[in-house]
Amino acid sequence: MNGRHGIAPLSELLEERRYLLDLAYGLLRSASRADDAVEETYRRWYAMGDGEIPNPRAWLADTLVTHCRSRPDAPGDPEAYDAPERAERGHDIAAARDAPALGDVTKAPGAHGPGRKAALPGAEPFGAAARGASRVRDHGPRYEALGELARQSLRARAAGHVTAAQHRAVVGEFRTACQIGDEGRLAALLAPDVSAVFDGGGRIRTPDRPVGGAPRVARSLATLLAPSTGTALAEESVNGRAGLVVRCGHRVAAAITLDTRAHLIVNVWLVLNPDKLRGWNRS
Repeated sequence: MNGRHGIAPLSELLEERRYLLDLAYGLLRSASRADDAVEETYRRWYAMGDGEIPNPRAWLADTLVTHCRSRPDAPGDPEAYDAPERAERGHDIAAARDAPALGDVTKAPGAHGPGRKAALPGAEPFGAAARGASRVRDHGPRYEALGELARQSLRARAAGHVTAAQHRAVVGEFRTACQIGDEGRLAALLAPDVSAVFDGGGRIRTPDRPVGGAPRVARSLATLLAPSTGTALAEESVNGRAGLVVRCGHRVAAAITLDTRAHLIVNVWLVLNPDKLRGWNRS
C-alpha cells in the first residue's frame, strides 16, 4: 500500500529510514544534521495533501536531497562514506534523541516476561499524554481522534471485565495470526469498530491518522507485520500486561498493546517511533 495513508512491511520501512539517513549523511557529513534532515523530509511528507504517491521512497529521497543541498551548512563536494556503518549508526542517532511525552518507553518491572514496560497512549491518563501533543504534531502524524480513542480504551477496559488470562489468550491468537500472515484470522479477532493507531512520531513512515474497521485494520496489520527474514514477534509485558514486541535483528522496532472486550480486540496501539523505543534498545 503505497498511498499517502497506506502502510508497508515494517522491514521495508526500517530499511527506508536507514537509506535516507545514509543519503543525508553522505551529503551533510554530520550525523546530527543528517538526522534533522530526515526528520524534516518526513515532516514534508505528512504536510502534503491526500494525493497518491506511487513511489514513496523515491519521493522521500528526492525531497531529502533537495533539502540537504539547500542547507547553508551543506558541503559543496561530499566525501564518500561507508553505507553499512552509517546504517547501523542511524539507529543510534535516533535512539539518542529526547522522546516526546506521549508514549515514551522505559524499562520497569512488569507482571510477566522480561520485565519491560512500555507506556503507550491508551495506558495513561490522557492529560499526561496531551502534554506531548504539540511536539507530536511537529513530528508530522496528526491523530485528530487520538483523545477519543484513549478515552474509548479506558472505557473498554472498565466495561470489558477481561481477566489477565483471557487477555493473554487473545494476544497469543493475535501473535499467531501475524506470524503466519493470515489476514482472515486477524480480522476474526477484531471488533467491527476496532481502531488502530500507528505512532511513528514522524520518524518512520506510518499512517498519520487512526485506521478504523476490522477489514482495514486487519489488512494494515497483516502488511506491517508480514513475516520476513530477521523479524521476530514475541509476547512480552507491555504496560504491565501481555503485549507484543517486534524485533528486527537485535533491536526492538515496535511495541504493541491491545485493548480487548470479551474475546475481541477493540483498539490496537503500535509504537514504532525509534525515540520511544530507546528504553528497549539500551545496551
